[in-house]
Amino acid sequence: MKQRQRAWSWFAATAIPLLAVLAWLTATLIKVDRDEVMARRQAQLHERLRLALWRMDSWLSPQLAREALRPPGHYRSFGSPTMAWSRGYAKLSADDVLVQSPLLGVEDAVFALHFEVTPDGLVHSPQVPTGNQRDACEANGVDPAVLRRAEARLEALRPRLALPVLDEHIGGAERLLPMMGCNPVATTIAPQAQQSVTELNNRQRNFIDNVGQGAAPRNAPAEVGDAVVAPMVPFWLDGTEPLLVFGRRVRDATGLRLQGVVVDWPALQDRLVSLVQDLFESGCAKIVRCDSPATDEQASMLATVPARLQAHFPDTSLPTGLPTKTILGVTWGVVLLGLGVLAFTLRAAIGFGERRARFASAVTHELRTPLTTFRMYSEMLADGVVTDPVAKQEYLATLQRESDRLSRVVENVLAWSRLEEGRFAARRERHAVAPLVDRLVPVLRRRLSDVGMELQVRIADAAHDAVLVTDEDAIGQILFNLVDNAAKYGKGADSIVELRVDVRGSEAVFAVRDHGPGVPAAHRASIFSPFDRGAVPVSSNDVPGTGLGLPLARGLARDLGGDLGLDESVTDGACFVLRLPALG
Repeated sequence: MKQRQRAWSWFAATAIPLLAVLAWLTATLIKVDRDEVMARRQAQLHERLRLALWRMDSWLSPQLAREALRPPGHYRSFGSPTMAWSRGYAKLSADDVLVQSPLLGVEDAVFALHFEVTPDGLVHSPQVPTGNQRDACEANGVDPAVLRRAEARLEALRPRLALPVLDEHIGGAERLLPMMGCNPVATTIAPQAQQSVTELNNRQRNFIDNVGQGAAPRNAPAEVGDAVVAPMVPFWLDGTEPLLVFGRRVRDATGLRLQGVVVDWPALQDRLVSLVQDLFESGCAKIVRCDSPATDEQASMLATVPARLQAHFPDTSLPTGLPTKTILGVTWGVVLLGLGVLAFTLRAAIGFGERRARFASAVTHELRTPLTTFRMYSEMLADGVVTDPVAKQEYLATLQRESDRLSRVVENVLAWSRLEEGRFAARRERHAVAPLVDRLVPVLRRRLSDVGMELQVRIADAAHDAVLVTDEDAIGQILFNLVDNAAKYGKGADSIVELRVDVRGSEAVFAVRDHGPGVPAAHRASIFSPFDRGAVPVSSNDVPGTGLGLPLARGLARDLGGDLGLDESVTDGACFVLRLPALG
């Protein structure tokens, strides 16, 4: 027992650290795989972000350049006829005196409303004419519904377009222009993000070049005289709903005017996202306001508006680049298989050692009794202690029985040894079943008569003509071991032991049945194991034996091409069935 515990303790001491290391390696590999997927995902995300931002800025930058290049007179519904030379948009009114602005009657989904704030703080829009101007617009074919929508939009936004507020925001945005395109590339962010910041600088410089073309124009329209037009800059107006505005300062003889365009932010978001729908799945990209981007947010900033692109990939969008599951499956499988083989080998070795111990104990015990009898009886006979002829005859008979018992023990041990080592050589000859049984029966009956039992032999008619190609001595040893067990374990019950011989198909069937206590259900699977005597202890003096009878009998039966088993349908006693191939 101590050796078993020591062996399993060593096994546990080996298996537990091995499994712990394997678990650590598994966790590490999963983390490496997750990091690898994340790195590839981030690299692909930044690559698509750069492409998406270039698309968006490339579309939006010309739109803003167009607004920056508009002459100041475009922000008034009507101007003098001399305005017609500027862009070729002349369309005279009914009295052929005023020229209509190209913005009048125009409705844009993104650039929702153009406006101008005069030096006295009044807010006007070239898209919202008043008085006679409105009549002239309708006379020139402008859709009244478009005018009404523009007027409603202006009235809703007028409170938020106050001169001081706009002047402050435009001034702040203008002060940021010299710093655009000069974002520092932090070394603490990923290389892909560093590249994205560098590209942001390039896009911002391109944007400054575009909007800067509208600053300080040299050919100002005659209707406004000499004017200084500042760059068109984007900024946000806070409120219930943040408002994105592109505005500029125009300084002329009348003072400072603020001109700009209000952006429909949801429409601009939809328009920009539609440009990159081939790069990101639906719902995985959106444009959000960002006035003061953090270092890690600069890589996703737009150059044209104070906003950034938020995008991500679904969790299943990128497969792993490593066969992680296969590696882990094979590794765990090999390790567990190795531990299983080691455990099986250890258990077999322990079992073999225990069987050897039981074998030594059983053989020692089985040999001690006849040897003790030999020594005691031989000394008594040699010393002349026994003088009665009848007693001498009885002592000699006892010595003969013990010698037979000793011979059987030795023969079983040697036969088992030869069988296990593969040295058993059966001498197969043709034998008729009935004569074969007749030759073996006397030995079997003599063994049973020693314990006061009787053998009944029943040979079926079909078995008389059957022929076996087998080893007669091996069959004799098998049947003798079965009868010997019946004599040991069935003694004291019904004294009849049955031997039934029959032929079923291509098999000769030998059934040996006793009417003793039978084999308990808990021991039916183990009785054919060597040195296992079921419920009887190895060292029992009541029922002698080594536990080799049934294993040896089954081994011999299988070596002859048949098999030996227990008929579990028999509940009254025990019935062992030997099956051997027959020629018919």
